[in-house]
Amino acid sequence: MDIFKTKELIRLFADPLQIVFLLGLSTVLGLIIAWTYHRTHRGFSFSQNFSNTLVLMTVITTLIIMIIGDNIARAIGIFGAFSIVRFRTAVKDARDTAFVFFALAVGLAIGTGSIPIGIVGTIFVSALIFGLYFGNFAGPKKLDYVLNFRMDAKEHDESIFKNLFSKYVKSEMLLNVESKERGKFLIFTFNISLKNNIFLKDFLDELATLKGISEASMVSSKSDLEF
Repeated sequence: MDIFKTKELIRLFADPLQIVFLLGLSTVLGLIIAWTYHRTHRGFSFSQNFSNTLVLMTVITTLIIMIIGDNIARAIGIFGAFSIVRFRTAVKDARDTAFVFFALAVGLAIGTGSIPIGIVGTIFVSALIFGLYFGNFAGPKKLDYVLNFRMDAKEHDESIFKNLFSKYVKSEMLLNVESKERGKFLIFTFNISLKNNIFLKDFLDELATLKGISEASMVSSKSDLEF
């Protein structure tokens, strides 16, 4: 009788410990996913809330799967309840959607007890993301600076600034041309690298003296930017 009670106590304590272990593991993996998102994010639209959501999504998915277990009726009830909730936050970037599925997949793996799949999957997908990021896969060539300036449409003549570019610029790539104020002005955006021994101030000062050109500015493109 004492042996039976001891085994029962071990079982009762083992289940909560297993739950804590799985939730703790999903938290760690969720943090890895969020860290990967943070380290490989491009542009200005980074959201700390989205990073936190990735961690919570991984843990909550694990919890839901543990609650459902093998009970189909319970699964239908839970997902029926979730269908009532309306999510109004739009995902701006397709890459963010991939991270949402990443967190869900890891949460599902841990919740079903497929721990090796969850751990190896997190490491493999994170490594793949870093590889694509540092390899700049399918990305445009990155030069040193992003140049913006405004030109009067009446004075529009590319030779105005092309001559200056040939004097100061080693390489260039036109990123965008935008019409403003009903076509009165054109906004040019270039990705450029200056020639050796050229001072940034000298280039901007001479650019500002050109006829029809104003509001010239340059930003370093060594950090990832969105245009």
